[in-house]
Formats: sequence, C-alpha cells, structure tokens
Amino acid sequence: MNLTRFATVAALCGFFVACGGSKNPEPATAPVPAPAPVKEEKKISLDSQVNRYSYALGMDLGKAIANINVPLDMDVLFAAIHDEVDSGRTPLMTDTASEAALQDLLLQMQKKKESDEAAKAKKALEEQAQFLAKNIQDSMVKTTPKGVQYKVLKEAKGISPKSGDKVKVHYIGALLDGTEFDNSVKRGEPLEFPVNAVIEGWQDLLQVMQEGQKVKAWIPSALAYGEAGVPPMIPANSLLVFEVELLKVYAENPVVDSAAVVPAAPADTAKAAEPAKVEAKDAAPAAEPAAEKPAEPAKDAKKPAAKGAKKPAAKK
Repeated sequence: MNLTRFATVAALCGFFVACGGSKNPEPATAPVPAPAPVKEEKKISLDSQVNRYSYALGMDLGKAIANINVPLDMDVLFAAIHDEVDSGRTPLMTDTASEAALQDLLLQMQKKKESDEAAKAKKALEEQAQFLAKNIQDSMVKTTPKGVQYKVLKEAKGISPKSGDKVKVHYIGALLDGTEFDNSVKRGEPLEFPVNAVIEGWQDLLQVMQEGQKVKAWIPSALAYGEAGVPPMIPANSLLVFEVELLKVYAENPVVDSAAVVPAAPADTAKAAEPAKVEAKDAAPAAEPAAEKPAEPAKDAKKPAAKGAKKPAAKK
C-alpha cells in the first residue's frame, strides 16, 4: 500500500512540476487590472529519459485528476506531494487517516456522478416529450398502437410479421442528437431475429410494417431501454431514432385464406391428386378412342390440388 501511494504521489509530483503552477486557485471575480507582464513558465525539456517518463507519469496523473468531478484544493494537493517526496518533512496525515479520506473522496465522486446522471436523465425525458409532441404534427408521421412514431420511406405490399415470426432487417440506429450507435448497412450484414426477441418498440413497429417496406421510426425510451439505458452508447431516457427496412418475413404459420380453402381437400389430399394427373397423361396415348373421357377425372382432381397448393403462399 505504501509503495503504491509513493509511486502515485511521485508521478503526480512530476505532473505539477511539468505544469509549473499554471493553474491559479483563486477565482477571477475581481476586476482585471491592466495587463501585467506574463511570468514565463519554466520550459520543460524532454531530452533525457528521466524527464520523459516523469512527464508521462504527470500526464497520466493529470488525466486521472481531471476526471475527479469534485472540488480539489491544488495548493493542499501539491503540499502533500512535497511532504511525501521530501524525507525531511512530516506528512500531516497517517496512512490510516489518508485511506479514510480517500474513501470519503470516492463517496463524494459517486454522489456527484449520480446527481449529474439524474439531471441528464430528467433533461432527456423532457426533450423527447417536446420532440414527440412536435413530430406528430407532421401529416406523414403515423403512430403504432403502443406509441412508436414512424414515417414510411419506401412503400411495399408484402405480409406483416406477427410476434412469433422471424424477420430479416437492415437498420440504422441513432440518438436524437444524431449520434449513431449501430448500423447494419455499413456492416453489410442484415440482422435476422424473432420479432418477440427485441425491445418493445421494435416489436410494435415491425408488426405494422410490411415486407419490403422501409420506415424512419422514433422509439420513446419507455419502449426502449428506459432509465437504465445502455452505457456508454445509449444514455438514460434516450429517444431512439431508427431507419428500418423489412427485407424478409419468415412466417411461423403462413397465412391462409380460410374462405377459399375447400375443407375436404387439405394439402395431403392435394399431393395425393398429383399422381392421378400424371397417370392420366400417361394413359392418354394408349386409349385414343376415349382420350377425352378418361381425362375428365384427372381434371377434377386437379382443382382442389391447385387451391390447396397456392394458399400457404397467399398474401394477407
């Protein structure tokens, strides 16, 4: 523990030496007087190996300190480094007290992070509500049963998927500010998945689309990833903007027009009728005098077969 603390403090010391006290801890609230001669900072040379790794450690520590999103007193911080590095000085804290103070720092950082995230989440919720209220005024924008807004970019008349079906789609996903987080088009790989295996907004959207159709959709956070989001790509309460092209629907149960199907001629019967059709063709040359008469039963047998064979592929 002591070795780790010493290495960290030594690196931090290099950072402050490199910076040469360029940051002024005093707030600039008083009127600024006439410009005074600027004190030239000590120029740092990186010609030696010691200087290079000292500066590198300082950079690393500087980045870490910059991410500490709580107030810091730089004068006190520099004094502590001096106390640790100079063996003739006595630190003002014991190791135990130092560890307790660092634990308090972590707690403060966590509280600040949670506070900032809550504020951002609230702002995102307000912004998406304002956007959706304005967006729905566009006469081209439609709404799904659960509240996904969408606009048709390319019309089609294919079948619509159901919850248990599988689909193949191309899509581009972005945040409201335009930040793109996913793009199957750039990857050149359409995605296949069951409709009921994705977020609720996608499920709702896909079931109002038709095979071959392309839309632009705005999915509210309540139908996407909600308050949790998907850090760091998708923040809390993010409204998601998608372009979706429904390339293919793999229907779990193909749609059949029940009104046009003869109950006595299911698919199996239709298949059984096919040999009769072939036999009739074979028998025609051998029975010339009665060629038209024997062909009649085969013609009758063909009718239920044609109807039964077409229906599974019928469009809804």
